[in-house]
Amino acid sequence: MLNIRQGSFEEAIAVKAGIPEMHGSETVKDLLARIGSSPYLLLVAEVDGELAGFKLGYETSGAEGTFYSWQGGVLPAYRSGGIAKKLLLAQESQVAELGYKRITVKSMNRYPHMMKMLLSNGYQISGYQEKTSPVDAKISFQKLLIPA
Repeated sequence: MLNIRQGSFEEAIAVKAGIPEMHGSETVKDLLARIGSSPYLLLVAEVDGELAGFKLGYETSGAEGTFYSWQGGVLPAYRSGGIAKKLLLAQESQVAELGYKRITVKSMNRYPHMMKMLLSNGYQISGYQEKTSPVDAKISFQKLLIPA
């Protein structure tokens, strides 16, 4: 049974360690340094009590009413079960309830499944940042949130 709940940074790091696409070895300190004093939301997905995925975002400075969905992922063993979409929808719902008007996220050409999910859930492309290779280019998306 799937359960989505507020999670801890330690849980997010544990999930990230099992996601091949998420390179690096971030620590709780690294995540907190990025978020700073901004309000944040960290959700985890559990399947039958086992961690399966996470979604982490925070309020952006300088763009009032905007929430940035920074990181998220689902462990390979739990993919194709709709968990990423359920985390996305849970994040949208909770940040709308908190009064945010817009949610933004970045992805790359190397993650076509993520881009398809965003587009099919009402996100619009809002920017493109070239890199040395097209697969590394960053694509920005945004979605206007409907107040709860």
